[in-house]
Amino acid sequence: MMSTGGERVKIIRDYLKLGRLFGTTNTWGAIFLGAWTSTMSPTLIDAAKILVIAIFAHAYLGAINEYWHMEEDRKNPQYSYKPLVKGDITPRNARIYIYFCLTMMILSSIVFYPNLIAPLALISAAAFGTFYTVKGKYIAWAYDFSPSVGAALLIIFGATAIGGITQVTIVAALCAFLISVYSEWIDGMKDVDIDRKFNVPTTAVRWGYTHGKYLSLKDPNLLYFIGIVVSIDIVYSLPAIYRILSPTYFYIFLVIGVPIQCYLIYKLFGKQNKETLRFHPLLFLGSMMILAFVLVIDKLTIWGLLITLAFILGWVYVFSLFGIRFSHD
Repeated sequence: MMSTGGERVKIIRDYLKLGRLFGTTNTWGAIFLGAWTSTMSPTLIDAAKILVIAIFAHAYLGAINEYWHMEEDRKNPQYSYKPLVKGDITPRNARIYIYFCLTMMILSSIVFYPNLIAPLALISAAAFGTFYTVKGKYIAWAYDFSPSVGAALLIIFGATAIGGITQVTIVAALCAFLISVYSEWIDGMKDVDIDRKFNVPTTAVRWGYTHGKYLSLKDPNLLYFIGIVVSIDIVYSLPAIYRILSPTYFYIFLVIGVPIQCYLIYKLFGKQNKETLRFHPLLFLGSMMILAFVLVIDKLTIWGLLITLAFILGWVYVFSLFGIRFSHD
């Protein structure tokens, strides 16, 4: 029999999986980036406070997504490893966990940053995430845009928690919105067969994509990605065009960002499968995460950038060592 200690460890792991907490630093990173775009600079104490808020916010959205789609997941053998599907966590306990995380998210944001705008921005971000889970996932374009608005609001929350919104805050929020749109697009491309089965109206489903189809400039799916990239580049270039920031960030973008983007556009030509489409976001999202923080490199410094990125990636790595991750597909 499993020891009492072993049972407790398993329970903890199940709830960490339910909240998808291995990805907490994605939420933390967006909020922390917003904080660095603010009229004031965050401290290490702010970084810790933001992490607490991010843990509860991320767990709430992860758990409500798992709970809401529990019956759907049970019909798909691909998701048999999930705690709710396996029965390791009961629906009742999942609901308690969801309400607890939501309550703690709101309370911690109010206690740590007691102003009117910041908690409202965070609650609004959670509301868009909830809408996406409950309804937006099954509405064309809401699938793409509702979680993306939530991502932009996390930037706004970070800025208003520390100080005030700046022009760079708006640029970062728009970039977060577009990066999230990409994430929804690439997930739809990768999981097109499953989404078609459950009538999820991703762009890939709506525009007739299949893994056996060759992508070209005549295909709206590829053109959509190119449009996202161009939109990100235009928004990202605004601080350089209007001389809001020193040109350092823009030089890094030209040297790192543009070549990677061109390469990823090129790699999409031809026939794709789940493996190639799984590799695509690793490079795109990884490079965009770096470029997002490069926006504030004048304040963050190169060492601050490296430490921040190491923490974001290190968090995921530590969780993976304990076998805690979301997708097994």
